[in-house]
Amino acid sequence: MLLADDEEAVREISRKTLERFGYKVLLAANGAEAVSLFAQHREKIAVVITDMSMPVMDGAATIVALRTIDPHVKIIGSSGMGSGSHSAMARAAGIGLGCFIPKPYTADVILNTLRKILTRESPPPAGGQA
Repeated sequence: MLLADDEEAVREISRKTLERFGYKVLLAANGAEAVSLFAQHREKIAVVITDMSMPVMDGAATIVALRTIDPHVKIIGSSGMGSGSHSAMARAAGIGLGCFIPKPYTADVILNTLRKILTRESPPPAGGQA
């Protein structure tokens, strides 16, 4: 799994939680790092969790870049619950992101969301073609 978030505390707490439940986690501080890591370790990454508001490359641009590499990549978007959260959710829906969790999220929320997305079949590529 790949976790991209610009907040170090969020990355570390999430990593520790996920590793405690048996997940192997790669960390990225922004979208550009996430895309680079995904390109290098694609075969080992079952899902990407990305913050929607990051410097360098935001979540929406990260998702587009990841889908260019692998149209079937499973992605969970996340954003803080401030006023920008609704626009982040709307942008996520606009690029076909099926899973979105608001921050701060609990261990139960992230683990249940992961379980759902990992057992779901891969979506068709953007544009509706198989």
